[in-house]
Amino acid sequence: MSEPQHPGRGPWPGSHPSHGETDWIPRVPGGDPFQFSAEPPPPPPPNTALSWGLRIAGLIAIAVVSGLVWSYVTSDGDTQDQAGTPTVQQTLPKTAGKYQFDPHPELPTARTDTNCAKHAYGATREFLAKAGACTKVVQGLFTTKVDNREILVSVGVLHFDSAKTASELRALTDRDGTGNVNDLVRDKAISVPPLTALSGGGYAAQQNEAIVVIVEADYAPVGGKATRTAADEPTLKAVCGDALRLALEIDSEA
Repeated sequence: MSEPQHPGRGPWPGSHPSHGETDWIPRVPGGDPFQFSAEPPPPPPPNTALSWGLRIAGLIAIAVVSGLVWSYVTSDGDTQDQAGTPTVQQTLPKTAGKYQFDPHPELPTARTDTNCAKHAYGATREFLAKAGACTKVVQGLFTTKVDNREILVSVGVLHFDSAKTASELRALTDRDGTGNVNDLVRDKAISVPPLTALSGGGYAAQQNEAIVVIVEADYAPVGGKATRTAADEPTLKAVCGDALRLALEIDSEA
């Protein structure tokens, strides 16, 4: 009877394993038959500088947003008093220029009329009386001071049916002896004797598409006497040129 096979012991040379016997696996020379991969290295430690940087950036962003919200809330609350009346800051001109203009205390808000001819004289009145030519006139009165002398400034904004009609009106008022749109002293919106109009002082006009802006100015009387001289004309002209920007203060469509 032959010797039984034992696990781990190879068969006789030249023989084949019989049914049920285990194949013999030769040892790999120079090492183990199985190789195991090494475990991955541990993750690097977190970047503390980057982490603190992100935290600081987040805190700054929160502070900026909070400041904007607070600024909006406080500024919104400053525009009106407890009764809801606009403050002086709201009524002052918003556009920047050379001179500081204030709404005249007797006429703090602008007035509007669709009958443009009613607020003009001379050939200008006839032109504005044409049907559909002028659709609206907006007028405002301001004051400013130059060398401690008060100047009255009347601003008129006229809306026309087309840019062509506006250009024709502008050319008409730029000529002498053709009349003009009434300033608010001539229109009797206020009374400042002995002045009956501001048309003898400074003048400026400009056109913006179908809109024409006309400005006239003169020195306010002092002690019931007119104070303008020929030497004041350059100053009045400069004031009128700067006051053209006030059109936006009385008419958002200008």
